[in-house]
Amino acid sequence: MKKIFPVVILLFLAGAVWAQKPTTTYPYLYSEFQDGRAVMDAGNTNVRKMNLHLRHARMHYLEDGVIKEADLSDVLAVEIGQDVFIPVMGEMMKVVAKNDNGCVVAEIIGNFEESNEAKGAYGTSSTTAATMKLSSVQDNVIGQNYMNVLNEREKGRPLVTVTKYFVVAPEFRCRATRKDIEEKLPEARREEWKAFLKAHKIKWNNPQSLLETLEFLK
Repeated sequence: MKKIFPVVILLFLAGAVWAQKPTTTYPYLYSEFQDGRAVMDAGNTNVRKMNLHLRHARMHYLEDGVIKEADLSDVLAVEIGQDVFIPVMGEMMKVVAKNDNGCVVAEIIGNFEESNEAKGAYGTSSTTAATMKLSSVQDNVIGQNYMNVLNEREKGRPLVTVTKYFVVAPEFRCRATRKDIEEKLPEARREEWKAFLKAHKIKWNNPQSLLETLEFLK
């Protein structure tokens, strides 16, 4: 963990490569695979075409036109355009704010179930209005030809995405909610935590405000 933060500081810049309309048949953050750079634990880098798959927040890359999934065991960070991702609890999460104490990351996941229930024309549900589109949800694209998957993009329905924030410090990582942080703290620090919250009006949906919690958690 301690190796991650110098890398994040070097990679993190304001700005983003914006996502464009993920669908149930193309559940990726970016409209196409982008030039990406993985910084490895050993200090070397790997350059690939990359994209974030939104079913389980896994990083995918292309090798000879075939989709593969990155092994996160020796990855410190991934840079795609000006976006930076780090592995947190088995997922790749996007760095959305940082300071010297750590960072706030966003878990971005597709809600396939809600997308399935989206209303169609005249109030009909998607299960009746778009059966053909919903019958082809791309959960597992590993080993598939990328162009075949890309060509299926418009055959799906718009994918609803859910974003949850996490705080990450060298010795602490947790969902960024008052309850989750408190439950993860040692019993001896919980009263101190309550006093800290009284002195700091944290906005739990604001990454910049969440950075204040890292002062306590460092």
